[in-house]
Amino acid sequence: MKTKITNSSPCPCGSNKEYGNCCSPYHSKKNHAPTAEALMRSRYTAFVVGEIQYLYDTLAPESRSDYDEKSTKEWAQSVHWKGLRILTTDKGTESDEKGTVEFV
Repeated sequence: MKTKITNSSPCPCGSNKEYGNCCSPYHSKKNHAPTAEALMRSRYTAFVVGEIQYLYDTLAPESRSDYDEKSTKEWAQSVHWKGLRILTTDKGTESDEKGTVEFV
């Protein structure tokens, strides 16, 4: 079951923005996450709100072969999501091909 969240709710990613102005446009495919940090935040929020297809869509192609949608959904629903804290980012800007995000 998806967590009930509206566009005016605080975004679960911890950005201090409303969901509608943060991760929702990525989940609805209106925009693509422009940075590695935005992608990390949007993927975390996808777990929280049950946007399981988004998780698949944003996997690296080489990681899709063993993706199990049913297990991912069951796991996401069984977890108590406490929050996301970004510790560091390395590269991953709009002009980078790759980047690293360290988080807890």
